[in-house]
Amino acid sequence: MHDLLQEMGWEIGREQHPNNCGKWSRLWQFEDVYWVLTENTGTHKVEGIMLNASKQQIPHLDGKSFPSMSKLRLLEISNVDLSEDLIYLSNELRFLTWDGYPSNSLPSMFQGRKLFELNLCHSKIKYLWKGMKTFEKLKNIKLSYSHNLIETPDFTRVPNLETLNLEGCSRLLELHKSVGFLNRLFMLNLKGRKNLEGFPSNIWGLKCLRTLNLKGCSKLDKLPQNLEVLECLEELNASATSIRQVPSSIVKLTNLQKLSFRDCRDQPSQTLMSFLWSYMLPQSRNESSMCLRLPSLVGLHSLKSLVLSGCNLSEGTLPNDLDSLASLEQLDLSRNNFVNLPESISRLPKLEILRLRECERLQSLPELPADTYFVGTENCSSLEAMSWSTLKKLCTSRNIVLLNLFNCFKLVENQDRENSLAVMLPKLHLRELSFKSVGFHICLPGSEIPAAFKHWSTEGSEIQLGLSPNWYNDEFMGIAVCAVVPELRELIYECYISFIISIGLIERCFSITIPSHVHSDHLWLGYLSIQDIQIKMI
Repeated sequence: MHDLLQEMGWEIGREQHPNNCGKWSRLWQFEDVYWVLTENTGTHKVEGIMLNASKQQIPHLDGKSFPSMSKLRLLEISNVDLSEDLIYLSNELRFLTWDGYPSNSLPSMFQGRKLFELNLCHSKIKYLWKGMKTFEKLKNIKLSYSHNLIETPDFTRVPNLETLNLEGCSRLLELHKSVGFLNRLFMLNLKGRKNLEGFPSNIWGLKCLRTLNLKGCSKLDKLPQNLEVLECLEELNASATSIRQVPSSIVKLTNLQKLSFRDCRDQPSQTLMSFLWSYMLPQSRNESSMCLRLPSLVGLHSLKSLVLSGCNLSEGTLPNDLDSLASLEQLDLSRNNFVNLPESISRLPKLEILRLRECERLQSLPELPADTYFVGTENCSSLEAMSWSTLKKLCTSRNIVLLNLFNCFKLVENQDRENSLAVMLPKLHLRELSFKSVGFHICLPGSEIPAAFKHWSTEGSEIQLGLSPNWYNDEFMGIAVCAVVPELRELIYECYISFIISIGLIERCFSITIPSHVHSDHLWLGYLSIQDIQIKMI
């Protein structure tokens, strides 16, 4: 109803001045906006302009028409170029969105005291403003992928700023120190700032900050020592930075729920001396000196997700108190140098997802917590043992079991057909199952369909079987399916394969991730439980 009334109001305005769109309150048709901005026919009647030009037809407009539109409150345009720098914007603006903003800065005379949101993504801007300016109502600034941006302004008189998005501003070297005093800021995104060398040391004002994204700030080598002042922080992403030592104050972030240091490890120096030194050192010592160093984790009782993949970790480099993370649900230790995982993992009471992909030295898995239902070990080429208790716990999980063993050849190479994982895992799952609502799907090396599957076909990607009229009875537990995933050596990117089980109007889809370079045939085994079918039938 509101939209209808609004459009009626616009129509009335157009009817009053049918031949002069410069006197309409809203302009959103390309032809009308183009006419006003090229013929300088805008007036104080114009309050809103929306122009989303395609990249194929970037118009070159004249900014001289903006001074006549002194009551403009909404300006939302993209892919618009100007013949010269913009010299005026209305001080009445509440929302300014200009994707690809073509000038070096905001107009020097612009006093945005009423501005609420500033969005200048993919712009040519070098700086927003010089000195101190007052933007009392400004809450959101988004300058992502403005590659010419070389400095951030003084935010002292922007007291209500809540979000600051500088993602992809690759030339920006540092943040203005006033950022550390934005006491209402709850989101700071610095992702992809490759030249950022430091973070403000004084962050005492960031007491409301909930999300801090530093991913890809490859020159950033340390975090502030006084992290405890970020008392509301819930998510910290420091992936692909040069951070080597995590400050001990991180354990005082009692509200932290997501923490990532993915790919934080030393890159070997290319100098001759460093090469000789690394050659003389034992490999294990050399590797441990390049790994991410973590403090005690006691205190992070709200942490749900911890990502430490690609950090050059090995035995003894994880904190001994890993099991103190009482709320941890997801743990990613992929692409590290473990031979064996710490036993403390088995004491993580809420762990559901464990990712270990490309841990090429990993030889065995520890006993897993009772709630773990997903284990990703693709490309763990040395993995040769899974304990019976680990298998049993997986098979009695309350959640659907997902076990990914792509390219784990040692795990299956010494098994005969009758005692293979492809045979034993489904049997164990169904035998131990106390929760009939639980299904599973498993991927592992192999090319022979287990004999238990009586209905099969080698033609096409579909199989049909007839069900007896009374198939749905008290003895029915579910439907198990097996398929061969062929060798995909030429696959250079990971992909997804979906398997669909259809029973009349009931349809269930299983999707699995196929890693790049699958070096032999693999088996996929899926199980659709009776509870899944009941839910679909209701």
